[in-house]
Amino acid sequence: MLGPLVILAILSIVGGWLAAPAFLPGGTDHFANFLAPVFGGAHAEGEAALSEAAAHSLELTLAVVAVFAALIGLLTAFWLYLRQPGKPAEIAKSLKPVYDTLYNKYYVDEAYGAAIVKPLLALSTNVLWKIIDVEAIDGTVNGIAHGATATGDVTRRTQSGNTRSYAVWVVVGALAILIIVFWPAIRALAGGAQ
Repeated sequence: MLGPLVILAILSIVGGWLAAPAFLPGGTDHFANFLAPVFGGAHAEGEAALSEAAAHSLELTLAVVAVFAALIGLLTAFWLYLRQPGKPAEIAKSLKPVYDTLYNKYYVDEAYGAAIVKPLLALSTNVLWKIIDVEAIDGTVNGIAHGATATGDVTRRTQSGNTRSYAVWVVVGALAILIIVFWPAIRALAGGAQ
């Protein structure tokens, strides 16, 4: 994560310096001008746009608040970690529940794991893998393979390699076909003879 954060920090500094002239009277915000084609007509109908002066005033206020918050964080970190290195451990002990909650990121990962990951793992293991994959898909493929093997085994037994037996089977087959074809005529003759 260090690489992407460094890249974002550098881009933020560059973007901030491009917008810095807007803080001076009569200065131009080069960054806003660069983004104007993208965000220029983004106002919804009926929504009042802030006037230029109000937008500039809000921007200055937010910039001052952001700078003061950064300075307070910098001074606090300097005081805690460089001037009094044992102080963070004392504060962590005295505020153990708050420290544990913050250290564990409000237990979001644990809640996500219990609410989303574990049910999805159970579903994918017990339903998608064991039932659909193993029983349905693999069962179908393996059933077709076993059926083909059984059919081949039965068919293989009819082949003896003896030419005379093949000729007998051809004659038997031809007689069966003749009987099937002429069976209605034979029945009609037998019925007429009575």
